[in-house]
Amino acid sequence: MKIGLVRHFKVDLKRNSFMSSKTYNEYMNKYEETRVIPNELVIDKIWDKCYCSSMERAITTAKTIYHGNIIVTNKLVEISFTAIINTKLPLPYYFWTFINRIAWFRNHISQPEGRTKTLKRLNEIVDEILQQKDKDKDILIVSHAGALYEIRKILRRKGFKGHNFIKARNGKLYVMENDSLS
Repeated sequence: MKIGLVRHFKVDLKRNSFMSSKTYNEYMNKYEETRVIPNELVIDKIWDKCYCSSMERAITTAKTIYHGNIIVTNKLVEISFTAIINTKLPLPYYFWTFINRIAWFRNHISQPEGRTKTLKRLNEIVDEILQQKDKDKDILIVSHAGALYEIRKILRRKGFKGHNFIKARNGKLYVMENDSLS
C-alpha cells in the first residue's frame, strides 16, 4: 500500500518578519482565506483515491493535481494557532510559531485545538483510510504542514516507510509505503 502526502500549494500572502499578537492573529486568519499559487504537480495516474482537507487551499490543490475521486474531510484540516500572549510589542514571526506550537503541544487553553484533539482526529482519518486497503491500495492525502507532519509520524508507527520531512514543502509529493498491507 502506498500513501502519498501533498501539502497544499503555496499561499499568495506576504508576511511581516515582526508582528504584535493582534497582527499575528490577523495574519493567521487571512492565511486561511487567501488563494494559492498552483505549481506543475499533476499526479493522476498512480492513485486510486484522494482524501483532502476541507480548507479551500487544499481543495484547490487536490482538484488541480488529481482528477479522480476526492473525499473532502474536516479531519485533515490544519492545526490552527492563535497568539498565546497579548502584546503590542512586535515579536519575530518565528517566535510566534515556536511559542504557539509549544502551547498546542501542551494543550494550552489559548489554542483553538490542543494536541490531544488533533492527534485523535488525525488517527481516526488514518485508520479510516487504512481500512479501505482492500479496495484502494494507493491513497493520496492533500492537507497542511502541521497535519502532514503528524500523519507521517502516525504512518511510521503503523509500519510505513518513505520520505522524511519536518515541514512539508508546498505542492510536493511525499510517498510512504507499507508492503505488508499490499
